[in-house]
Amino acid sequence: MKLGNSLRTLAAAGLVLGAVAVGAGPASAVEKDGVLGPGELGLYCYGNQQDAVFDLYYRDDNFANDVFKGARICSGQTPNDNTESYLSKDTYIWDVYTDWKRLGYSTSIYPGERAGLTPTYFNQLSSAYPR
Repeated sequence: MKLGNSLRTLAAAGLVLGAVAVGAGPASAVEKDGVLGPGELGLYCYGNQQDAVFDLYYRDDNFANDVFKGARICSGQTPNDNTESYLSKDTYIWDVYTDWKRLGYSTSIYPGERAGLTPTYFNQLSSAYPR
């Protein structure tokens, strides 16, 4: 009887551990959902990485057809020519441009970097590409 209970307990523990292992997988980024996650570049409508974020996981050729999401002041506004600061939670370097499809002036944003945009890029960004 003790052996049977021990085996059932061991089997139950194995099921619990298996369920925890499956549920504890790495978080995946959901691009353009208004939540900056690992592996994403966040462009903010206000300085100091404040208010709504436009979160990119993959390139975007033209910000004009996108909007900031969430319940913040900038929600529903386009990030095109409306970005004041950034934060990179990605491991790749991102190149951002003042015009769509890699046109205009460009600058690079490095992994882990956070800052306000300089006057050349302040409220001027229109496209972004990871390297």
